[in-house]
Amino acid sequence: MNQAAQGKAGSRRRSAATPAVGKVAAPVGPEGPNVKLTQLVFQAILRAIVYGRLDLGEPLSESDLARALHVSKAPVRESLNELRLKGLVVVVPQSGSYVFSPTREQIEELCDFRSLLESSALRASMRHDAKSLIADLKKTTAEMRRAYRQGDIFLSKRLDTQFHQALFERSANRYLAQSYENIRHSVEALRHRFMDTAVYRNQAFAEHRKLVELLEDGALNKAAAMLHEHIARTKRFQARASWSPGRLRRKDYKFRDYSQVFLEE
Repeated sequence: MNQAAQGKAGSRRRSAATPAVGKVAAPVGPEGPNVKLTQLVFQAILRAIVYGRLDLGEPLSESDLARALHVSKAPVRESLNELRLKGLVVVVPQSGSYVFSPTREQIEELCDFRSLLESSALRASMRHDAKSLIADLKKTTAEMRRAYRQGDIFLSKRLDTQFHQALFERSANRYLAQSYENIRHSVEALRHRFMDTAVYRNQAFAEHRKLVELLEDGALNKAAAMLHEHIARTKRFQARASWSPGRLRRKDYKFRDYSQVFLEE
């Protein structure tokens, strides 16, 4: 049963560092108000998709989204097109726009590509600036521990993303970083939808901590092997889960209150 059908608003906790957009203003800058406004609308819808406040396969209404964000349909339409280019929105002729809903095959391909990128980024980062990478990973792991102890599941997911992002930020390889940027939001969207069991979170945290220990010991090959298995386990879990309902029926979202989706919590 999807969230809207259950009558839920789909709201999730978010950290203070990630502001929400409930009412989009139109600041005027050098690029003009329309460009800035579209960027704000894009970020609002992006966060709603990534953080799970919109369902996979959910139909998206330009009019309803515009009304909830207090903007015209033009910036919403532009934002949905940009999200389509990122693979987070699917546009179906004669039907409309939908949140992406990856198939098992697509999830497996995504995880395989992610594994290749992260393994390369890990080695590149260790060659370029091992000390800074290890410091970053240790800091993030400590923050993850605090988030778990405090029961802040949303923050723990954000920190999980931050942990893996550090591999690319320290790699000094723009092409690796750009390749990861192309899939980063899809990876994060799936992470926010399945990393909800204590067993999975505990195992993921233990693997992150062990990875840091191996890097500190100079065991790069073992660390790379652990990273590969870490992502492979994610692949197995996601691929067998029912994350792909396909395009959902618009009538099931007839009473979707988008204003709640974009409320700051």
